[in-house]
Amino acid sequence: MLYKKVDERVTKKLKQIVGAANVITDRETLENYSHDETPLYKSMPEVVVKPTSTEQVSEIMRLAYARNIPVTPRGGGTCLSAGAVPIHGGIVLTLEKMTRIKDIDKDNMMAVVETGIITEEFGRELAKNGLFFPPDPVSLDSCTIGGNIAECAGGPRAMKYGVTRNYITGILAVIPDGTILKLGGKLLKNATGYDLINLIIGSEGTLAIVTEATIKVLPSPKIVVDLLVPFKCVEDATNFAVEILQTELMPAAIEFMEGDVVRMVSKYLGRKIPYAEANAHTIVEIDGDDKERVRKTYNRIGDIALKYRAMDVLVGEGVKDREKIWEPRKKIGDTLKELTKNVAREDLVVPKKQIPVLIGKLKKCVKKHGVEVYTFGHLGDGNIHADASVEKTRNISDAEIDKMRREIYEITISLGGAITAEHGVGLSKIPYLAMALDSRQIEIMQGIKKVFDPKKVLNPGKIFPEP
Repeated sequence: MLYKKVDERVTKKLKQIVGAANVITDRETLENYSHDETPLYKSMPEVVVKPTSTEQVSEIMRLAYARNIPVTPRGGGTCLSAGAVPIHGGIVLTLEKMTRIKDIDKDNMMAVVETGIITEEFGRELAKNGLFFPPDPVSLDSCTIGGNIAECAGGPRAMKYGVTRNYITGILAVIPDGTILKLGGKLLKNATGYDLINLIIGSEGTLAIVTEATIKVLPSPKIVVDLLVPFKCVEDATNFAVEILQTELMPAAIEFMEGDVVRMVSKYLGRKIPYAEANAHTIVEIDGDDKERVRKTYNRIGDIALKYRAMDVLVGEGVKDREKIWEPRKKIGDTLKELTKNVAREDLVVPKKQIPVLIGKLKKCVKKHGVEVYTFGHLGDGNIHADASVEKTRNISDAEIDKMRREIYEITISLGGAITAEHGVGLSKIPYLAMALDSRQIEIMQGIKKVFDPKKVLNPGKIFPEP
């Protein structure tokens, strides 16, 4: 696809739409929008535009569509599949100035927000009203609601509460030709025609730009307790999680960190983490409204842990103790970025019982390429993050990385899994899409893209191979 460049006339028009202060062209600032959190992917935009309303987004898209200029929508820039990288240059359209909470409706248990709001900030405002939004990506202090919608984000609590898709009941969205779609509302049921909301959720910004969302919220649990449970091996940790999920206990989260990751984080934090010698750490979160019931639940979970040879069960009831338990899990990304050269950040998903097999095979696979793999993630739903890294001083060719990634995906698929659970295809997984989906599935998806965006101006170069 041949796209037009952003010339002076287009820049002038953009300034008329959003104001000169919200149009960025200096190279130093553009650099910040040339990448997301995916290793190795980078491409400079020609201009960054910061609209403050849905109407402005619509005008920008009308202009870009008419002139055949590519537009890359952007939330917090925390994507891990290069979905926010402007591979064809053009316009980066960031919603960072659209952060208003328009309504918190306790009667209907709904909130209406602009989608540039940071997920954690939204959570803090809900908490003031005794409410919460369950999806909790580890990047919640910097990711946005719009990014959550684009990727259908989940996080540790997805096991009990579900993912973003389960909470979006209405959206205001701008499609590539600038048309504004108002879909759904404060409705828990709506069977009126095709479900366009759920088609747009998880479409990685390739079908529409969601500028406003109506979100189902829940009462905040009154009591939250976290357990740190170290095990000698991954298999024991997995069996522990599987048995819990066969009971009625249903914790909010069961997170996992392999021993190598914990020891690396300990080095990064400069402090000793309890039971760092263990080869598998789990964090179990229990929430509820009855203190005695929560206590009985975590005691039973502790008994199951000891049945599978847990080295200990550490209980965190206060805020500070809980933060200390979660800190190593939340610092993994920073640790690996600081202490290693990350060459691939995978989010694989397999049936839960296959997790030990997956991790064992991954370790053998990457070792052949002189690479280390650090595994962690959501034990409760089978979603394992596998970060492949080398020493900072080592160079590894793109061909070698590609070969390794293909082997990783072959292993995952052979175990009944999928190549991405929550990061999306973006740009980084395009070469491997045909390994995971058959040609007819891909053809149908491309057909949907063509209906929304026949000129391929919205987030081009993502999900599907280009000629």
